[in-house]
This record gives sequence, C-alpha cells and structure tokens, in this order.
Amino acid sequence: MDGTNGADESIRAWNFVPISLFVSSGAWRVPELASPDKWPSYPGLKPLREASHANALDTIVGPTPASIGVHDKTTTSAAELKQMTDVEKCRHWACADGYDGIAVELTNARWRERWEHLCLRVDSDTLPRSSSRANLSAADAMDSRVQFEAEGWRAHPHFTRSELNILKPSEAPLVMAILSQWLELDSPDEGVRFDSEIALRQELAHAAYVGIEEVILPPPSSDPERQSYLADYARAVRSCLTSMAGQAPVTNASMKVAIRLPVSSPHILASMLVHQATKGPHGSAAMPAAAYLRTKDNWAWETWEKLQELCGYHPQLYVALDLSMPLPPTSSMMRWINEPVSHLWLPSSSFLANAKGYPVLSKSAQTLVQYLVPHGPHIVLSDITSPPPQHTRGGPMAYVQYVRHLMKVMKAPTKLEKLALKVGDCLQAPLEPMSDNLAGVTYGVFEADSVKYRLYEEAMFQAFSQLGTPTTRLRVWIVGAGHGALVSRCLAAAERASRWVHITALEKNPGAFINLQDRQLSEWGAEHVHVLLGDMRNISVPTNVSERADVVVSELLGSFGDNELAPECLDGAMRLLKPGGISIPGSYMPYIVPITAPKLHTTIKSGTMNRADAASLAGEGMGTAMNTAAKFDAPSVVLFKSMSFLSGLDSACQYPRVQPCWRFEHTSMDESGLACGRTGLPLTNSHNARSSMNTFYIPHAGVCHGLAGYFEAHLFGSVVLSIFPDPARASPDMLSWFPMFFPFRTPLYVPAHSQLDVHMWRLTDNHHVWYEWSAESYLCVDSPSLHASSASASPKPVSTPMVQQDESRQSESLPPFSNAPHTPMVPPSALMGTGVSQADTLESAANPGVDANSLVYSPLKRRIKTGQTDLMNAGACGFKLTISTS
Repeated sequence: MDGTNGADESIRAWNFVPISLFVSSGAWRVPELASPDKWPSYPGLKPLREASHANALDTIVGPTPASIGVHDKTTTSAAELKQMTDVEKCRHWACADGYDGIAVELTNARWRERWEHLCLRVDSDTLPRSSSRANLSAADAMDSRVQFEAEGWRAHPHFTRSELNILKPSEAPLVMAILSQWLELDSPDEGVRFDSEIALRQELAHAAYVGIEEVILPPPSSDPERQSYLADYARAVRSCLTSMAGQAPVTNASMKVAIRLPVSSPHILASMLVHQATKGPHGSAAMPAAAYLRTKDNWAWETWEKLQELCGYHPQLYVALDLSMPLPPTSSMMRWINEPVSHLWLPSSSFLANAKGYPVLSKSAQTLVQYLVPHGPHIVLSDITSPPPQHTRGGPMAYVQYVRHLMKVMKAPTKLEKLALKVGDCLQAPLEPMSDNLAGVTYGVFEADSVKYRLYEEAMFQAFSQLGTPTTRLRVWIVGAGHGALVSRCLAAAERASRWVHITALEKNPGAFINLQDRQLSEWGAEHVHVLLGDMRNISVPTNVSERADVVVSELLGSFGDNELAPECLDGAMRLLKPGGISIPGSYMPYIVPITAPKLHTTIKSGTMNRADAASLAGEGMGTAMNTAAKFDAPSVVLFKSMSFLSGLDSACQYPRVQPCWRFEHTSMDESGLACGRTGLPLTNSHNARSSMNTFYIPHAGVCHGLAGYFEAHLFGSVVLSIFPDPARASPDMLSWFPMFFPFRTPLYVPAHSQLDVHMWRLTDNHHVWYEWSAESYLCVDSPSLHASSASASPKPVSTPMVQQDESRQSESLPPFSNAPHTPMVPPSALMGTGVSQADTLESAANPGVDANSLVYSPLKRRIKTGQTDLMNAGACGFKLTISTS
C-alpha cells in the first residue's frame, strides 16, 4: 500500500470532523453605532462593527465571497443568488470552497445597540451600570419612556427583524449560531448580570425556534476580580438548559450548547502585553504573536470544571475550545482530550508561517488537534481574510487545506481504536453467566478473539508437556465450553505436545450445548471429546480419584478478573481436579486506578444512554447497554475513549500508578484446606470475600469520577493473559475484555501532590456477590517517615515489580511486565492494632529482614483530609451477582 492510500484509509477510519467557516456580521453592511469606542474586543472574534475584509464595511450592501474569505467557485446565477438570504449565500459559497458549513452570529449590531440603550447607564462611572437598579436618585433617573420600554422588554423579551442575522428555519442547516459575545453573565453589576441572562434566554429561544443545532455562548471573564461571579454565569446557563420555575427549557433537547473558552487566560495575556510594552524598546511591537507564546496558567480547565459541576454535568453542555490564546503547559492541554469538547475554534492568528510561507500550527497545537480528532469536534476557522495577513502563500484556502492534511497524516487506528469509534464510552452491563444464558452472537464475538485462544493453547501445551510422557493418557475437563473454541485449541496443544487427551466439554447453556454436539459429530469425534450438559457447581464428581481431571481449563474471567464469578464457579470445577492437577488459569489479580471521565459521569447522571450507543453494542454482539437507572451504584464494562489516569509515581516510587487489589488461586479442592460438605463444595462462600486499601499519588490537580478496573491472569508456566493498561504489558490486540468502571456518585476534587486512599470490597452473603468502593483525598503537610526499630532495617519503597520506574518513563508507558505469580499476594486487610498499613505488610513480605511489627510511622507524618466519596453500592443497593442457579 502506498502512502497516499494509507492516508486515505486513515481519514476514512477516523470519525469525519466537519470544518466550518466563521462569517462575521461585518461581512455585510451594519449601521453606525451610538458609542463604538466603548465596545470591548474579544480575541479571535472581531467586534460586530468591523468587517472580515478590510474594505468590506461601507463598500458592500451584502456579503461577497471575498468579504468572507473564500473564492467564488460556483456558477450560480445572479437571479439565483438574489433569491437567497445573506446567510444562505455565505453557506453556499463556503461549502463550494471546501467547508462543511458556517458559523454565524445570531444577531447584529442593532440588537446590541438596543440592549445597551435599554439596560445600561453610560453617563456616569459612579452610578450602577444597570438601568434596572432601584438605588438611583430622582435626579439620576433615566428618561421615563426608556424605563417603560426597558421594563416592557424585560417582561416580554423579543427581537425586531432588523436585529437578527438568522431569520428563518431554511437558514439553519449546516449553520451554527454564535450568541452575543458581549453579554456579561458574570458582570460585577447585578442588574447587568440579570439583563444579560434575559438576553441569553431570548437568543437561545430564537435559535431553538429556527432549528439551530449548535450554539456557542460567550466566554466568562478571566479577570481575577470577576472570579467570584463565575457561579452567576453558571446559574444563568443552567437555567437555560433546565426548567425554571416550572417552565420548559428554552433549548431544544437536541441542541448542543457550547461555552467558548480560550485555552489560556486572556487577562494574563493582556498583562504580558502591558508588561512587554513598558519593558521593550519598541513597545508592544516587540511582543511575539500569541501563537509563539506559552503560559503556565490552568485558568481554562479550572473554570470549565467549576462550570460543569455547577451546571450538574448537563448532557447538552459542551466546550468550544478557543486556540486564539497562548497554549498552556502540555499537562493542561491534555486535560481537554477527556472533556466534552464539541468545537475547536482556530482563528488565523493561531497559525504560524512555515519556511515556505504556508500556514501551519505549532507542534503542540498539532498534537492537541490530532488527539481531539477521534472525539469528533467541530472545527471552526475564523478571521479568514483575502489576502491572509498571517502568511504569504496558499491564499485563504490554505487554512482548511492544512487542517484536512493534519487528519490525513494521522496514523491509521488500531483494532481497539476502530472498535472505540463504534462503542467507545458505551456503558455495558456486566455479564452474569451463572444466572443468564449468553446469546449465540455473544459467543461468536468472544470466540473470534484469536489472541486469547492462542495464549490458552500455549498454556495447555506447556501444561501437557509437563505431565507424563508422549504415551501418557491425560484427562482434560473444559468447563464453560461455550461453542467449543477451547476444545479445538486443546486438541491442537495435545498434538503439539505429543499427548493423547480425552476431553470432557461441560456447558450449562442448552443452546451452546447443541453447538457442541454438532461439532463433536462433524469435527472432533466421540473418541476424543465427550460433551456434557450441566453446571460445574452441582455436577457429580467421579468417586475414583484416578478418573478425575489432570487439567481443568476455563475461560470464566471477567473484566475485573473475578466479576463473572470465576472463584465461585471454579470452586465447583476444582472438585473435578486430581490432587496435584493443573488449573488453567492458575491465578488472577484485579487492578484499579483512579480516573477522570467526565463524559461517562454525565451519561450516568443524566439517567439515559444514547440509543445509538445501545444499538452499537447490540450490533457488535457485546451484550446489553447498561441500565443507567441504577445510577452510580453499579459498575459497568466500558471501552474507555475519553478517560485519563489521575495517579502517577511519587518521587520515592512508593505508590505505583496502577495497583493490585487481591488475588485468587485455584488448585484441587482436596488441597484447598476448605471445609466442604457432602457435595464437595465449601460450606460457605466467605473464603471468596476480599478487601483492599490502596494509596495513589496524584501529581496534578484533577477531578476523580471513579475507578478503572483491569485484570491479569496467570494461565500456566510463562503464559499470562492481561488487559493491564500498558501496551508493553498487556496482551496485544486482545478484544475479549473491556475494562470495568466503578463510578463515584459525586466527583471528588483531588489537589496537586495529594494522596488518594481507595477502599474496595468484594462481599458475599452466600447467595450473591457484590462490590463496594469509596475514596478519601489527603494533602501531606509533612513528608511521611517510616522506620524500623532495628537500625539495620532501613525503610524502603514497596518492593513490587510495578514501581521500579521513574516519573519520566512513567509519562510514556507504565512499568515493565511481570508475571502474576511473582506479584506479592495482597492481604485482605492491614495488621490490626499495629498502625502498619497494607503497603508496610507488602514491604515486610518482600523484605524478610524487616519485622512488620517493628515498622512504625514517625509522629511528624500528618495528612489533612480534603474530600471523601460516599460508600458506593452499600449493601448491594444497586448491583449484585447471583451465585445460585437453582
């Protein structure tokens, strides 16, 4: 395949990203304004009194291709153009020039002039700006006619025809509306805030009337003096998205409402410009363009996080990320990959000129755009003029061509990324094979994973090679045989190991059992394979030990290892195993990591799943969509698409980024030491209960929305099956398991350089199994000091294979791979009464010379608690797995 075809395949594989052209109201004539000098300017969005083209104002009656920054490539006649409105003309020309639509200001300068006339006082700086405040003296009162008119508007907000750019529904397709960017929803003046809210509701109502699907709201101020009014901004936006005083929302249910946020603080940039103007010999001209600058502020994300929280994670609320400002540090930019970024605003000023004079983005901006492309943001190019001021070659079309080029040169997605395009971030209900019979299509999807079965075949080959000689007859039980994929692999492994095997394929699903019978007749033969219908927990065990299995093979693992009741099922299967026999898998461990996943939190909080997501899961044969009515007390299976880890390695490498919870091992029931009844099953299920407490280091401030769960299984010998979240450690291209998601009801803010204690429990009442989880956040005031009473026993970090990697390497990949048997078993709880944590117990296990009882914390260690979650799924209130099948 040549490079061109590869690029075409790549762009086809990713979601199509639409690119729209921002068309300012200045592209056609606007009236003179009453007080133009008092109008503020907004970076990346020209004031309405200006034109996109330098000579457009006062020289044109309506828009022209040149005035909006495109070429006239159409053959549309003058008569046809005359039948179009100004918005329809702009849309027509932009689409003919390679754009997918346009972004247009909903209103024009006449609306702003009327609003200011009615709502503002401009005659005195000592009086309130709002005309609605009652503390004005009689001498300062406005004209009574204006007051009556203003109160009439507040009671019944409405537009006049001349104040609108978008007038009717025929103009709405392929058009997004930019709401008035001059509205001050966070103004220090109370009256201005309320009047701005009325105007916002009026504009949203009109956008909903004409059928606009995407609107962009004005940004909140980055001025520190206005930070205390950000809650007012959020309340106003939320009032538009939800019902207010029993009235219906002013937005349509399908409308995307995006808050325009500069990627860094405009206030900081303004301060930099002022500082440079007073410092440089040539004044402000010495300051480089914003595209060349970098800032260290985290204003944009902190502002968005507060807005999102105050707006209740509303599913219609999005971010329009504006790259007109200097880019913040990489750690701040990467946060946006997981946020609901619906629009990416790219003004021409954010582009640089390369050596040949063509417009390009900086490396950092390129990376951000390419990371966001798989999430399908709508890209808006603004301030595109003819000729372009930022570069000398390529003309105005060079911008859209460059953005298309960025998508074409992206690497083709992997199998997992392709699947994520279809079912990424779709919440899926965990399977319950003990109580439910899987559908045939589900078996087909799982058994199409050649990677998993190749690993199983290798594990069986190594097990057979260890047992006996080529003349040895081996008994193999495959429990939960499904459609027989493991049976075929078992026969292949036996042939490779030169062993003769007799296989008993046990399956409780009557539908799958029919498939096994069919394959026995057509492929395997009765002399090699015996198929049996039954449940491994109540099937009769051969009384003669020699007739029991040499090897028991199962694939009962879930996304969290034990979440499909593998321990309970294999308690029954281990009765079939000879003493000294081999279980495949032999052991497995679940892992957890704290994550930020705002999109998933919004999905659960809203209580409904997108029908398209549910259809995607069904189309892929992956079970049913999660019933979000269960809310946050139910873990789900999900292929993460918009998620990132919050944890990292601390300077002492004491806390791994991803940590194990507990471990299950399986041997013959005769060797288990458990008290069993007449059937050979344990008398209770208490031995399968587990608990863990893990401490994670949080290097950067963030919001924890829950925990991601993974697992590793040691099949046999050197064979490990893993979905550990590190490509160097996980089984490559294996698609049988998606991770688990354990959500938090209330997102937990975690400060930078803090510690997060996570508690997990696997509980049982002998009839059901369920998980409970919670977390606590701490700031360390003093560095912890762990010492032993013996001078020779110096403190060391927890000695597990997961922590031997520094922070620089951690940023690129997780620690190197290690087989599960070499990972210390995590005890169910800390040593009681000693003040020693579970981490200390692990250290004692890894360092026999250190007495765990002698390890004590220094009195200098002090942690301040900053937050705590609820106890999720307490008492199995939202989720439980059924053990009994009778």
